[in-house]
Amino acid sequence: MRSFEGLRPIITEHLYMDWLTEFKLQSVIDFQKKQDDKADIMSTSNFINAIMNDIMSQKGLLWGVMNKENKQFVGVAGISNLQSNSPIIYVNVLNTSTEAELELIRRIVQFKNQYWPDKSFQFNISPLNNEIKDVINAL
Repeated sequence: MRSFEGLRPIITEHLYMDWLTEFKLQSVIDFQKKQDDKADIMSTSNFINAIMNDIMSQKGLLWGVMNKENKQFVGVAGISNLQSNSPIIYVNVLNTSTEAELELIRRIVQFKNQYWPDKSFQFNISPLNNEIKDVINAL
């Protein structure tokens, strides 16, 4: 398996994705606090370190996601459990349109199909609405 280093940054029509270490720590903390009011610098730093360890050991790929238009950090997305037979395509974004979220999901599915074409996969998507469910079911 080749290094994951070349798999960043990723730029789509609406979003910019890069390793979490490339974003301001406070932006990641603010995102974490929207989901866990106890999130702080220590828990967020530990989260980022664990994610980067997974990337370096090729267990997972997780990018921070920024809205290109307003430059706001909106979440995280990637593929986890890469060493299992059924990796998980993970998307957790806030304040993002369904169109942008689907753009993100499709791009991650492309990565999965390019690098791990023989593996089945699952989805862990948040937020999840009926339009996104329909697209996921068609993939």
